[in-house]
Amino acid sequence: MQTCFLTSAFPDGFSEAFVQKLKATMTHRDHFVFVASAFDEAEKTEKYAKAILTLFREADLDFKTLTLLDDRLSDSQIDQCLKQADVIWLAGGDTLRQHASFERIGLREKLKTTNAVIIGMSAGAINMGDHVVLAKQESDHIPQLSEYRGLGLTEINLEPHYDSSNTEHKEEILQASRIAPILALCDNAFVKVKDQQIQIYGEYTVFDHSEK
Repeated sequence: MQTCFLTSAFPDGFSEAFVQKLKATMTHRDHFVFVASAFDEAEKTEKYAKAILTLFREADLDFKTLTLLDDRLSDSQIDQCLKQADVIWLAGGDTLRQHASFERIGLREKLKTTNAVIIGMSAGAINMGDHVVLAKQESDHIPQLSEYRGLGLTEINLEPHYDSSNTEHKEEILQASRIAPILALCDNAFVKVKDQQIQIYGEYTVFDHSEK
């Protein structure tokens, strides 16, 4: 069965707990697919893919091939790389912009046929949700509370990089949680989802003010 990981960020490299779970889950490490956040910014995509692969390498996790999934691939090439993928990484970045690209290429449907381990970081993790409820955060190009259909890989609504001292954004998360529960994940924390079983590692806060 498919395993998914939702992450916030790892400022000092992958945590020991994350590495342990990856090694236990990633039984095949031939083909790594890095899905961009900005599909039309090849240089940025290459830079971030290199940084992520460095984190894997530091954890003694190597791959034989790397495919960058962005506007340089045709639809048939996208289908082929997803079919071959052992691990799919959904990049962080501009959440709404990434979502628009996912919609344009029909990624939700394409991922239904893969057995790859899927890992989302920040924006990528947010967009893994089914009915995504996204708190307003103008500094992150989210001008208003937003709702949309995500990739449908999990029911979790994730808020990454949670900082309890940021009272203004905390209020925005509270407003969003009136629609659906929000899992606010601190950096270095992560979520593992397999067979609808959810395990959370590290610091987090659940906001749930939705109507029951």
